[in-house]
Amino acid sequence: MITLRNYQESMISAAMVALRTDPYICIQAATGAGKTIFFSELIKRLLNEWPSMRIAVLAHRRELVQQAKDKLLQVWPDAPIGIACASTGEKTNLEQPVTIGSPQTLSNRIETVEAPFDLVIVDEVHRLPPKNKESQYGELLNSLRSLYPKLRMIGVTATPFRLNHGYIYGKECRPGSENWFEKLHYKIGINDLQKQGFLCGYRAKAAANISSDLSRVKTTGGDYNLGALSEMMGREVHIGSAVKAFQKYGEDRHHIVVFAVSIDHAEKLHEAFKSAGYTAGIVHSKMPVGQRDMMLKEFEAGRMRFIVNVGILTEGWDSTAIDCILLCRPTKSSALYAQMVGRGLRIHPNKEDVLILDLTGNCMQHGDPDSPKVVVPGKPVEDMDEPIQKKCPNCDELVAAGKMECPSCGYAWEPEPVEELNESVEMTTVQFGNQKAAPFAFEIDDVYVEDYTSKKGNRMLKLSMVNSSFLSRKAVNVFLLFDPDAHPYAIGKARSTWTELVGNRPPESTDEAMARYDELLSVIPSKIQVVEDGNFYKVHSWGPSSIDEQIPYIEPNTQQLEEDLIPF
Repeated sequence: MITLRNYQESMISAAMVALRTDPYICIQAATGAGKTIFFSELIKRLLNEWPSMRIAVLAHRRELVQQAKDKLLQVWPDAPIGIACASTGEKTNLEQPVTIGSPQTLSNRIETVEAPFDLVIVDEVHRLPPKNKESQYGELLNSLRSLYPKLRMIGVTATPFRLNHGYIYGKECRPGSENWFEKLHYKIGINDLQKQGFLCGYRAKAAANISSDLSRVKTTGGDYNLGALSEMMGREVHIGSAVKAFQKYGEDRHHIVVFAVSIDHAEKLHEAFKSAGYTAGIVHSKMPVGQRDMMLKEFEAGRMRFIVNVGILTEGWDSTAIDCILLCRPTKSSALYAQMVGRGLRIHPNKEDVLILDLTGNCMQHGDPDSPKVVVPGKPVEDMDEPIQKKCPNCDELVAAGKMECPSCGYAWEPEPVEELNESVEMTTVQFGNQKAAPFAFEIDDVYVEDYTSKKGNRMLKLSMVNSSFLSRKAVNVFLLFDPDAHPYAIGKARSTWTELVGNRPPESTDEAMARYDELLSVIPSKIQVVEDGNFYKVHSWGPSSIDEQIPYIEPNTQQLEEDLIPF
């Protein structure tokens, strides 16, 4: 029996509430959050409540279909499952209450569906093309909706954005595109899961600088041209750099995943590590499925130290023992970058963190995998060039731009002058500084937003969270600077705060922030964790998920329903 984590219960609650009113529901959960466990438990509860329901789970790869089946049986051993995925080798069965399959196979069998589906769950939904763009996925969903106009769709992903498109929900996407989802219904990110102890930390080393070579690689469809990229990364100098980087920084690591550009590139890396005396395996799409599975089992058992792959291990593969990732695959896709890094974040008793050896510049380009830079075509990107990470000149460790000391070697940067934000106000304000006290709960009675200008002329959004239950009225004030001419550290902190709370693209300016401040107000929880820092309060944690606060679980009111009648 699986015991759900608190946030997984919150995910189910959010989905159950949204199912009553919203045709398209989007759930973001970081790699390692247990998305498959979430929708498996949701399926179990829905079918136990309404046995007449029909549910389809769609996944674009054999491995994801098999994973969905295995997890559902783990959650619900008696689950009535049919499979519709030719590459699994199982006979297609569309008669069970739950069908797990690929869009390719289900599209080919849509005419044989006798009873319509009430709910479709799409795994890795960032792969779903826009609503107004022709695609096999879209045609299938429209066909299913024609059979049942009240069809609901739940999309789950760790990365709700697409290359050359922007976000897959709301309006922050390529002009002319129409997203399936109006909003994000729930989010649990990497940082949240790390704080709760469900994901490990990570360190990153900028092990090579290939910017001059990359500048000569053409772009196709928004990303580097694979043919040209494979030729460039397959050169002896870059293959050798990967081996040398591991020998220099990773010799204490034992389960290493290497991400390659192409099969030819992967084979060169594979041979290079074997020639250096390491045990190594390789998986790619041209290998027989059985051989691929055998390689992964050998790696999982520890009989291979390295596994080199091409597009196989970015999704739907769970190996908790991974303690080192070699990024040898440059990409302009922030989603692909976050998926690759996310492979190593699961906790394991034999590791403290995962080491990212970046041979590509991906980390510097995309930033924090919890909230990477997402380019929205047609939108201003002036502040996208501001660095949110910097490389330690002493040990190559990648460090957040605002940190003044390298956590790996202790190198200290000279401080830059930053404008103080503790202007004279009647209420206690936030100051950034060293935490000196244990965190405590701060109840929020009122929240105010102000278009604030400091004495030095910097405009910012000032968020005041007021508590009136003390003897004197106090508040925690957070200053969010978005204008491109502000200090990079202040911009980075404002962007990460907005992303953590609101869950969508941060504003590009103070004007935009003020126009969208209602998005911020709607997610402020009723309680936050603060610490005393000198004469000020500092936000330690934003407390429980804002969705936990705002969308409590609503038990189905079966007295108002006919027996077995689905409530949407």
